[in-house]
Amino acid sequence: MFARLLIALFLLGSAAPALAQDDGPYLFDLMKQPRYAMAWKGMLVGEAAPPWVNSFTKSLNGTSAPSTTVSVGGAPYLLGWVCKPHDCGGNELYVLFAPGARQAWGLLINGGKRSWLGRPDPAIQAAILSGVK
Repeated sequence: MFARLLIALFLLGSAAPALAQDDGPYLFDLMKQPRYAMAWKGMLVGEAAPPWVNSFTKSLNGTSAPSTTVSVGGAPYLLGWVCKPHDCGGNELYVLFAPGARQAWGLLINGGKRSWLGRPDPAIQAAILSGVK
């Protein structure tokens, strides 16, 4: 049990610093704002999200780190991160919000497999990948 806790803390610690540079709002706080919630839901339309992502959407309960600002074409985009509670390693979601939360795109890592959400173009993909460690 103690070994599992140490492994989980190590995995969480290795993922979170990638997003902790700007100390922006946490994803669960962003999602309390209607425009961010709408962009998030738009990103998930037609996607087969795993149960832990659907649970986060409803409860806003998940392990998260402060968001960061990344530049795409000279404009500031907000990059957030959340992972599956008690099972972060290989179960993460990175979400990039356009200015004003007009749209959102994501990189889902589920069981170690990666998939894109919201059909991001190469520039958006690169911005999201800049925060993945």
